[in-house]
Amino acid sequence: MLLPILIAAAQPVAAPASGPVVVALVAGDGEARCLPDRSLCLELPGEGKDEGGRELRISSPGSGDDTGTISLPLPYGADGKGVSLWPNIIPVPSTNEDAAQPAAEFLVGVIEEERAMYSGGGGSGGRLHLLRVGVAPHAAGLVEVLDTVWDSSLMIRACFSEQDMKNRLEACHDEYSFTGALAAAAPDGGELPALTLRTAATAYPQTSRRTEDNSNIKLKKSDLTHWKDPECSYTRLLHYNPATARYEMDRPAPDCSVYTTP
Repeated sequence: MLLPILIAAAQPVAAPASGPVVVALVAGDGEARCLPDRSLCLELPGEGKDEGGRELRISSPGSGDDTGTISLPLPYGADGKGVSLWPNIIPVPSTNEDAAQPAAEFLVGVIEEERAMYSGGGGSGGRLHLLRVGVAPHAAGLVEVLDTVWDSSLMIRACFSEQDMKNRLEACHDEYSFTGALAAAAPDGGELPALTLRTAATAYPQTSRRTEDNSNIKLKKSDLTHWKDPECSYTRLLHYNPATARYEMDRPAPDCSVYTTP
């Protein structure tokens, strides 16, 4: 059943000769998000709710035939973690041009979010699981090809007295954020498209560091800006390694857990 869905969906969004593309999904019916021509739609039932997002539903409402909906289980969302759909999809160019019906594949992302609350603050941190969605000869399934830190938002209380409020100009929370973005990279001849991962990590006020006690620091107005951490704001090329069936970075990423762990 999944084979006609993916073949029908692949043709209008095939990557150009110059390389792969990252396609933004658009709103579909209900919680579904679709390719712009609605040839393929994805949905995580109950997304954002407890025990929601435990399966990926794939449908092809614009294919013109009755292919139905395929549901594939996901190993994410345990222990109260939230699950959401990455709002993009990456078509994988076919390498079997001579086949009468070349198998279509896509890279689909699922973001798993961990949340924490603590006195006077809280935060969340997400990981992106990039999944290879496609068909083998008589079978369909998902294979994870990338697991990487993705985003975070943290607020930590920093005022415990009126003097602290004065010292910090009433900026009574340290705020930390981390964001990631995936884009297509120049083709490398690999089995899956090469990708670029870009991240940005910031702290507010600009003098705040999560590993330090910032409550008694006297701030100036000029400190009330976001500081971009040069080490944790990085760019890495991702190449698919068929030996490990995973994407690997061209060089290791730094430890940015002070931003990404709630």
